[in-house]
Parts: sequence; C-alpha cells; structure tokens
Amino acid sequence: MNKAIILPKMAFIGIRKNRNVYFPYILTLAFSICVFFIFNCIINNKFLKEVPHADYVWALLQIGNTLLGIILVPFLFYTNSFLIKRRKKEIGLYSILGLEKKHIGIMMFMETLFIYMIAMAIGLITAVVFAKLSFLILLNTSGLPVDIKFTMPMLSFKLTFVFFGAVSFLNLGTNLFQVTRANPSDLLRETQKGEKEPKHLWIPTLLGILILGGGYYIAVVSEVNSSIFLAFFMAVLMVVIGTYFLFTSGSIVLLRVLRKNKKFYYKKSNYITVSGMIYRMKKSAASLVNICIFSTMVIITLLCTVSLTFGEKSAIRFKYPLDVNYIFDYAKMTDTNHFNTDLMRIAEDNHIGVADTIDFRYFRITPSVDENIFSNDSNKDVEINKRTVRLMSLSDYNRMESKNETLEEGEILVYSNTEDFKYESAIMNGKEYKVKEELNSLSIDTKEKNNYSSGSLYMILNDYNSMEEMAKTFDDSTYPYYSVWFNMEGEMRNKEAFLADLNKACSQMPGFYSSKNIIDWGHDVKSMDGGLLFIGVFFGLMFTICLLLIMYYKQISEGLEDKQNFIIMQQVGMSDDDVKSTIHRQIMLVFGLPLIVAILHTMMGLKITIRLLYALNLYNTNLIALCALGIIVIFTAFYILSYFVTASTYYNIVKRKS
Repeated sequence: MNKAIILPKMAFIGIRKNRNVYFPYILTLAFSICVFFIFNCIINNKFLKEVPHADYVWALLQIGNTLLGIILVPFLFYTNSFLIKRRKKEIGLYSILGLEKKHIGIMMFMETLFIYMIAMAIGLITAVVFAKLSFLILLNTSGLPVDIKFTMPMLSFKLTFVFFGAVSFLNLGTNLFQVTRANPSDLLRETQKGEKEPKHLWIPTLLGILILGGGYYIAVVSEVNSSIFLAFFMAVLMVVIGTYFLFTSGSIVLLRVLRKNKKFYYKKSNYITVSGMIYRMKKSAASLVNICIFSTMVIITLLCTVSLTFGEKSAIRFKYPLDVNYIFDYAKMTDTNHFNTDLMRIAEDNHIGVADTIDFRYFRITPSVDENIFSNDSNKDVEINKRTVRLMSLSDYNRMESKNETLEEGEILVYSNTEDFKYESAIMNGKEYKVKEELNSLSIDTKEKNNYSSGSLYMILNDYNSMEEMAKTFDDSTYPYYSVWFNMEGEMRNKEAFLADLNKACSQMPGFYSSKNIIDWGHDVKSMDGGLLFIGVFFGLMFTICLLLIMYYKQISEGLEDKQNFIIMQQVGMSDDDVKSTIHRQIMLVFGLPLIVAILHTMMGLKITIRLLYALNLYNTNLIALCALGIIVIFTAFYILSYFVTASTYYNIVKRKS
C-alpha cells in the first residue's frame, strides 16, 4: 500500500486506539483555544478604547491574556509528555517491523496535524458560540453599556492559529527528539522502565526548605507600598521553586524516614505503599508540584474574585464618605453663595435632595517629611518622603464636626487618614507647633492605616491667617481652596442628570477647579472589579480543568504502569480488598500531600493577598478571611470528590486480569 495513504491511516488509528489519553488532550487543547480566542476577540474590539470606564477592563484583559499564554505553553507541553510516553512502545514496535525514522516522523507529524485541526475546529466553533455570551457577561459584570456591537476581528483568528500552531510544533519537535534518539528496544521498554532510587537528597531538601521559607518570609513581612507587586511575584517564584525541591527530594526523605520505622514499615499495606512511592516519587514530583500549584492558584484566584465581589460596596464608600465633592480656587471665587444657590436650584429641578452639606477652606502643601519635621527641602534623597498636608481653620473644623474645640497660640490639631502621626509636635520649616490632640476621625476622609495610595495629613490651625502664613512658608504661589461635600437623595437617573447639570453650571463659575462623585467612582470600581471577576472566572475554570486533567493523566499513566505489578501481587495471594486498600493509601499519600501544601501556601500567602486587595481599596480583613475559609472548605470538598473519582479509575485499571 502507498505510504502516502498508510501513514495518515496509521496516525488516525494511533489516535483512536489511544483515545483514553488522546481525547482528554484534544478537549484540553480545544478548551485552551476557545478561551484564548475569546480573550483576544474582546481585547481587539475597538469599543474597549472608546467606552468610558472600559480602559480598566482592557488593561486587565491584556494582563490576563499574557498570563494565559504563559500558563498554557508549559501545561500543554506537560500533558503532551503523557501522550508520547504511552506511544513509545507502539512506535518502537513499528521500528522493529521496518518502519524508518523518517516515516515515523511523518506519521507523528500527521498525528499532530490531525489533533491540531480537530482541536482547532472544536475550540473555534465553541468560541464562536459562546464569545457573544462571554462578552455580555463581561459587560454586565463591568457595568459597561450592553448595547455595544461585538465583532470577531480577523486578527484574533490569526493569533489563535499561530499561537497554538507554535505550541503544537514545539510538542512535535520534543516528541521527535525523544523518539529518534532512542533505539527500538529502549522504546519498547519505556513504559516498563523503573526509576532508580535518588541519592544525595538532603542538600536539595534543605535548599527547598530555605527557598520556600524565604518565599513565606516575603509574603508575611511585605508592606503595602509601591513594591508590593514585585514582592508578590518574588514570593510566588520562590514558593514554586521551593515546592519543587520539597516534592522531588523532601518527600523521598520523608518516605525513607518512614521506612526506617520498622513498626510502621513492616506492615503489608505500608510496605507496599512506602516502597513503591520511594521509587515513584521522583517521576511523580513534577505532576504533584503542578497539582499543588494549580490548587493554590484556584484558591487564590477565587479568594480575590469573591472578596472583591462581596466587598465592592465598602470599597466604593471608603473613598467617598460623602457622595459629591466640588473644589474651587477660593481666591478667584466672587461669591460662595453663587454655588450654593445654583446647587439647590438644580437639585430641585432634578428632584434630588441635598443633605449633610460640608463646606470649608483649606491650603494644600506637599512638604518633604522626616519624622515630625516638614520642610521644602528639594534634596533628591528626601523627595521620596513627600506627603500631602491639608491646612484647615479651627472654625471650619468645629462647624464640620459640631465641636467646640479651642487652640492656644502655636497649637494645632492633627488628623492622619493612614497611620497615626504619633508625635507631640510638628516642626514646619523650622517653626514648632504643639500637637494638642491627634484626631481619630474626620467627616470628609476615612481613616485606614493600610491606605498607602492616598495618604494625607490634616492640620487644624487657629484661624485663616495662621493657615495662610504656614502655607506661604512652603510655597509663595500657593492659594486657598474652597471645598463642598454633600450627599444626594433620590433615584439614580435623577442623580446622574443632577450631576450633569451641576457640572455644566460650575464650569461657567469663576474659580471652578474640579469635581468628583461616588457614582463615577462606582463605575470605575465596578468596571475594574467586573474585569477581575471575568478574568477570575475564566482563570479559575482554566486552573480547575488543568488540575483535573493532571490528576486524570497521572492516574491513567500510573494505573497502566502498575497493572502488571498488582496482577503479580494478586497471583501470590494478595486479595482484592488488600489491593484496593493499598491503592487508596497510595492515592491518599500522592494527592493528599499537594492539597495540604496548597492550603499551607494559601494560609502563608493570605497576608500578602490581603495587602494586594488593600491596593484596590478593600480593607475589610474579616470579609477576606471568611472568604478564604469558605473557599478552602469548598475546594477541599471538590478535591476529595476528585480523589474518589480518580481512585475508582485507577482501581478499575489495575484490577483487570490478563
């Protein structure tokens, strides 16, 4: 028969005969194609650069798409390694029967091409069907307009074809390298080849402990500052490396310790489990590390997503203790009553109630700070310690807070919206002011010690002249601001119409500086959190499928390898119950360890995760902790269910008799 016909036929038969390992891989590849294509379709739609508040979503999707590519390449490469291992014996037989290596290469190329075409067809058809739905979910979760036209740019098709073509070519090259460098007899024995017991394990074990401990240390001590994301990346990297060393070496060290315990080791079930695992753990380590890391990713992803979803309202309100703020250049204002008159008139026209109005004058300076010393020193070494300071008058403060405080000459009140000021005095460009009291609250600004991004210090002085005198010592050109805060009462559409009319009126007023409100901020937060929710759902699903497939491939692979061993055990008198008991012990050891370590990673990384959420204005630590606990419990239940399914599959393979 013509080789041009027989080689593609052999490739097709090879896929069909090994469908128990090929079909999950094809479905995995198709799912990866579907997710990658949907991400690219949304990113390449022009609306994301034109619709208000969509810039947050676009930036998050760009990051998510990059991470998706980084995750998919090693994962698909890893799952491919299971396929080629199962095919080596068959390929070795083809070689012995006279099939040349170039023909084997052509056959393997045809297999790769068939898998690529089938997966691409399934993935793109699924993506086309669900892309619009995914797009609408993104719009709804992000609070963006739902009447935007969705298109599927040709660029997204090209990127998908090229990316997964490159991954398939990489896998094919790896497979050909493994097959062509080995002789047929080695290929025939590949699936039966045993593992030598590793030696010199204490050094990598100690190294793993040190690296993992370093990652944990970074995760625990990192503070909320500009380097928090770099610290998070370093912690994750060190935890992954440390986990690999501990699974490859530390687990074997533990098994050796168990083997030295004669009372434990010389029991039938323990003997078989421990002795088998010592030799198996070396080749199992990579899959166990992946199971552990993907489990951790699922938990952390869900933790961030769920926490942001439940904490969204508090995050929005944190930055806006009152609904609306208007700021004017007080020196250019002709009359403050002009604004108040227009405010009440426009509110009445739009059926909006205005409540809790607060107005005050203040100066804003940005001195360099060294402990309690404030100066206008422009030294480069001091620039990084600049802090925003707002100067207010005592009369405005008393009216704002309904207080009756008094100050002596040289005394001030201090309020910090982050960590407490803590000093008994403040030295302002050489002049010392005594801190009479450090305030714990202020109506216009919420206190949060972990608020790194917008930290401000308020100083309340005796009168307006004292404010101006202090401000001028830092900057002769500084000018006073007039700020108005208030709450709105009414329906949302009326509030939006009211703000639009008021902004239009204010733009014509002398000295108008800026305006901000909780509705616009809420849209920004919902857009950002919605984008994170969308990415979190996709990545959570992706990580879960990766986790399940690794577990599946691992049990199928090891079940096929162990089948003959358990047949021999049954032939020498081991009962089915003993076999099943041994299997469950072994699987519990193999899959229980990654779960325990993943939960440990999550608990140790909880602090830095909480601090990352602080950067998104979510400061409800109790909520985050409760979400973490609930997600760990649910994931553990899901993991245990997967264990029972996996154990059943494994047992069904090894119990069969030849």
